[in-house]
Amino acid sequence: MKKRQFWTATTWTTPMLVFGFFVAIFTQPSTAATMSVTCNTNGSIPKVNATFTEQEPETEVTLLSFLPEYFSPKDAVQNCQNTAKTLQTLYNTNRANYLTNDKVSSKPVVCIVERRGIGCAHDSAQVLFTLDSTANSSQALYKMLGSDFKQAQPPDARTVSRIYSDIKPKSNGRHWWLFF
Repeated sequence: MKKRQFWTATTWTTPMLVFGFFVAIFTQPSTAATMSVTCNTNGSIPKVNATFTEQEPETEVTLLSFLPEYFSPKDAVQNCQNTAKTLQTLYNTNRANYLTNDKVSSKPVVCIVERRGIGCAHDSAQVLFTLDSTANSSQALYKMLGSDFKQAQPPDARTVSRIYSDIKPKSNGRHWWLFF
C-alpha cells in the first residue's frame, strides 16, 4: 500500500514541480523594446519619430516626414501630431502593423492596417491623413517614409497601386529595427 501511495504522490508531484519551474522561467519581466511615437516639429519638416526604449542604446528612427510638396506648414504640423497620436494608440493595442496607401472616396490617403492585402477602406483600417487629389499616394508614401522603412527602389507609378511598410519592431541581433 505504501508503494502505491509513493508512486501516486510522485506521479502528481513531479509534473507539478516541472510545470512550476517553467511558469517561473517564462513569467519573468519582459525586456522587450517598447515603442514611443512622437511628432517632432523642431526642424523645418515635421516628422513622426519612433523611440525604442528598454534597449541599449535607446534608438530613435523617423517613420514619416510631412514634406512641403504634399502639405502646407499648418497641415503638416496638424497631420504629424494626429498621426503620432493615432500610431501610439494603435501600437499600444497591438493594431499598428503596416502603413499603406489607397484611395477612399476618390481621395488618396495613407492609413494603418493590421495585415497586408487590406486597403484603407477596410473596417479595421485607420486613415492617418489625406493627400491632395492629384497626388500619387504610393509615391507620396514612399517619399515620406523614413529610410529604415523604404524598399530598395521606389514604386513604379504604372504598376504599383499600394505599398505596405511594416512598422512592428523586430529583433535583429542586439538592435530593434523596422523592416519593409
